[in-house]
Amino acid sequence: MEKSNEDNLDNSKGNIFIDPLEVIAKMTTVSELANRINDEFYKQFKLTRIQFRTLYFLHVFMKEGCSLSELSKKLCISKPSASNLIDRMVSSELVTRISNSEDRRSIKILITSKGIKIIEQAINRDKDFRLQILNFLSNEERQTLYKILVKMEKNMTENFL
Repeated sequence: MEKSNEDNLDNSKGNIFIDPLEVIAKMTTVSELANRINDEFYKQFKLTRIQFRTLYFLHVFMKEGCSLSELSKKLCISKPSASNLIDRMVSSELVTRISNSEDRRSIKILITSKGIKIIEQAINRDKDFRLQILNFLSNEERQTLYKILVKMEKNMTENFL
C-alpha cells in the first residue's frame, strides 16, 4: 500500500516533494472545515459568518464608522454585496446608516448598541473557541503558519486580484 504525503511528512526531515495541487487541496479542505465550524458557532448568535466579520470590523477597527466602499474592501466583497449585507443588518438593527449632512451621497456605517452587545458576547466566546482550534500547535508552529498565511495573502492579492 502506497503511503500518502501526510504519512511521509511525519517521518521526514522536510525534504519530500509535495505537489502544489495537493497543498491547495489541503488548504481548501481546512478552509471548508473552518467555515463549517464557524457557521455553527455563529448560529448561536443568530449571525452569519459575514455578519460576524462585519460587526467585528466595525467594533474593533472602525468605532467611528466607515463607508460602504471601505467595508467592501475589508471584507473582500463587491459593493453591491456589501450594500445588500448592510440592508439586512440595518433591518436586524445590528448596524445603522448615517448620512453626511454636507454630502448626502456620503454614508457612514455604524454598529448599533444591539450589534455591540452581540459582537462582544461572540468575541468573548470566540477567543476560547479559536484557542481550541489551534491549541495542538506550538507557539513556534503558529508563528510559522501565520507568516506563511500572510505571505500567501500578499501574493494572492498582488498577483490575482
